[in-house]
Amino acid sequence: MGLTLLEKAAKGDKIAFKKLVQRDSEFIYKLAFLHTKYEDDAKKIMQNSILYINDSINRFSKIKKYRKLTDYEKFITKVTIKKTNEYLEEVGMVDHNNINYIDENGNIDMYKAIDLLDIYQKNVVILIYFYNLTYKEVGEILDMNESTIKMYLRNSLKIMKDIIMEDALDGKQEAK
Repeated sequence: MGLTLLEKAAKGDKIAFKKLVQRDSEFIYKLAFLHTKYEDDAKKIMQNSILYINDSINRFSKIKKYRKLTDYEKFITKVTIKKTNEYLEEVGMVDHNNINYIDENGNIDMYKAIDLLDIYQKNVVILIYFYNLTYKEVGEILDMNESTIKMYLRNSLKIMKDIIMEDALDGKQEAK
């Protein structure tokens, strides 16, 4: 039985690592883009994530609990979130002034509304609503227990709803 792509990359095979990067770069980019909303920022985060993964892949493969592909996917998600958080702490969050968070049907636009949240809340909302991960999976990626994830999600939804409704009411009063 031959080695998997991940095992080859972990043993220093540059071609295997390049194939892993090609396979995973779109996922990494999209995850970063959901946080930043800027192409250049997402590309920088993707680059930083890939460099970190390259430096860490050998150690990753030696940890017995991380031998499965699903664990590798959680690992790259965790790395991307870490690098995104570091980047956003360094350069700041997305400016959310003058954004209409309600679509033409009167529904909250989650893609825009997540920018109202702090980085931890944003991580939880993106992983649950955009990547359909379970509370348990999100907890594993963010190193939090499930009840904390649920609390962050509840608080995030309340914050988004309250701010957006407040903005909507202010807009209606200004129109009078």
